[in-house]
Amino acid sequence: MKEEGEGRARGERGENGHEGKCILVGAGDFFGLPFPIGKTDYLIAADAGYLHLKALSVKPDLLIGDFDSMELPGGKRGREERKGISIFSDSEKADYLSRIVRGEYEGVETGRIDPVKNDSDLLAACRIGLKKGFREFHLLGAGGKRIDHSIANFQILAFLAEKGCRAYLHGETEIVTALRNGSRRFSSERRGYFSALSFTDFSLGVSERGFRYLIEDVRLTNLLPTGLSNEFIGEEAEIFVREGTLLLIYGPPY
Repeated sequence: MKEEGEGRARGERGENGHEGKCILVGAGDFFGLPFPIGKTDYLIAADAGYLHLKALSVKPDLLIGDFDSMELPGGKRGREERKGISIFSDSEKADYLSRIVRGEYEGVETGRIDPVKNDSDLLAACRIGLKKGFREFHLLGAGGKRIDHSIANFQILAFLAEKGCRAYLHGETEIVTALRNGSRRFSSERRGYFSALSFTDFSLGVSERGFRYLIEDVRLTNLLPTGLSNEFIGEEAEIFVREGTLLLIYGPPY
C-alpha cells in the first residue's frame, strides 16, 4: 500500500482530520498485517490483540480495553455484581470513554475502560478512531474463536457504514465489509467468489453487474442466504443497493 503524508509522524492526520487508516487489532484469529502501516495511520490494539502485535515487534499507538483477556500490572478492575444499563441510551453507551484510566505499558499508551459497558473493546477502539476523525477502518484479529464476537464485529462494520465510513474485516483468505445505500466497484483483475448478504431486515434495489450471475433491482432479506457465492469473471463488476445494508465477502485485496 502507498504510504501518504511524508514528513508527518505516524498517527498525525491531515487538515480534514481523516487522512490515513485506523487499524484495530483484536484478540481473535490473526494472520499478520495485510499492508504496511503508513505514516498517517493510527494503530490501536484492543485488549489481548496487543499480543499479536508484540509477536511481530510492532508497537501500537494505543492499547485499549477492560483487560479481561490480558492482565496489565496493577490488577484487573473488579466487576460490579449487578448494574442496570440502558441498552438504548447512546449517551450511556459512550459515557465510559470519558472515564478511561490512562497509563503506559511497555512504552505504549494504555487506556483501561470499565468492563461494565454495552460496547466490546473493539467497538470502543472504533469510537476512539471516529472521534479522531478517521473514515477508513481495518479490523484485524476480529474473527474466529468466539462466534458471538465474530458476529458482533460484523455489526461493527454495519455501524461504521451507517456513520459513512468504510470498514474492512480481514480474515485469512477473505475480506468482509458493509455497504449501505450505495455502490461498490471492482476491477476486472479480481477472481474468486463474491457474496452479498442482507444485514438489515430488507435490502432493496440490489443489482449485481459484471459477475457470473446477474441480478437487477431485487429485494434481499436477512432471513435467506440469497446473494451467496457469486463469482468474479474477469470483468469490471459493481454491486448496488438502493436502501439497506449488505455484508460483502470476497478475497483480498480489500
